[in-house]
Amino acid sequence: MLEHLLESIDQHEFETLAEDVKRSLSEHRKWMNKLYEALVLRQPLDDLDFIAEDAHKHCKFGCWIDHLFQDPIFQQGSFLKLAEHHQLLHAQAKALVDQLNLDGSVDKTLFKGFQSSQKEFFDTVIQVLEFTATNKHQFDALTKLMNRRSVDTVLAHEMHRMQRAEDSHSCIVLADIDKFKRVNDTYGHDVGDLILQNTASVFHQAIRRHDTVARFGGEEFLFVFPDMTLEDTCLVIERVRQELQETHITHQGESLGITASFGVTQLCLQCDIKTSIKRADTALYYAKENGRNCTVKVNAEEVAKAVRGGEQNTKLIQQFCQKV
Repeated sequence: MLEHLLESIDQHEFETLAEDVKRSLSEHRKWMNKLYEALVLRQPLDDLDFIAEDAHKHCKFGCWIDHLFQDPIFQQGSFLKLAEHHQLLHAQAKALVDQLNLDGSVDKTLFKGFQSSQKEFFDTVIQVLEFTATNKHQFDALTKLMNRRSVDTVLAHEMHRMQRAEDSHSCIVLADIDKFKRVNDTYGHDVGDLILQNTASVFHQAIRRHDTVARFGGEEFLFVFPDMTLEDTCLVIERVRQELQETHITHQGESLGITASFGVTQLCLQCDIKTSIKRADTALYYAKENGRNCTVKVNAEEVAKAVRGGEQNTKLIQQFCQKV
């Protein structure tokens, strides 16, 4: 599964990853062509990326994989499979070259095994490349955060993860910049854009690497916090709220403050994603109606007990809204 990357890396990292995969693949094709030429012409090879016991670490693709694995985010899924295919490919190439260097012959069975590994390797590279090339466009152009479409994928992934491990949990938060329309009307959309960018930057820098924040629409943002309880999420969001409150942008010599309101709840297995977002939205509306620049939580478990399988309507949810 590559979808976990959507929770972990931003637009710039997706773009870098896509370019790195393409560049490394191109270099590996050169390595492959050099091997085939040597086998056809029966010419010995003495390059380390062909004859060393750890030959896979001496080619440019192997160096890139080693660099990538310095970040634990990539030490799983398709990237581990890619590294395994790459190492096997070099081991088989070394066996072919050792034989070639010894007596100028090429074993047919060994060569067919090499070709099979080559196909598996390139299939996995293309899978990673297609994913990165596609998803680097799933970000909002202005804020550089995920857009609504991509965060839907993250939410679905979280629900699937929770279904596999029933003791796991996850929280979501809807945030809305306070009095944003007044800013646009007073100062213009250019200033509004600066405020959106500043807010996005504060949000993105304030959360963990495997958390997610997306531009959900207009001046609204959605956070996803895997493996975090409701109370812990409220603590984090209060810190985020205060950090935003302390930031300012300057327009024509005037310092403009920024605040936002937040609605916090859990994702839960007893209801669908849409219902959880509705709870967060109700909490956000309650925050807006009760002073703004505050955090309001709704405990999904308490709401579920109250409705006992019935519809979680706005009026009922409002009864469980609590300011943090």
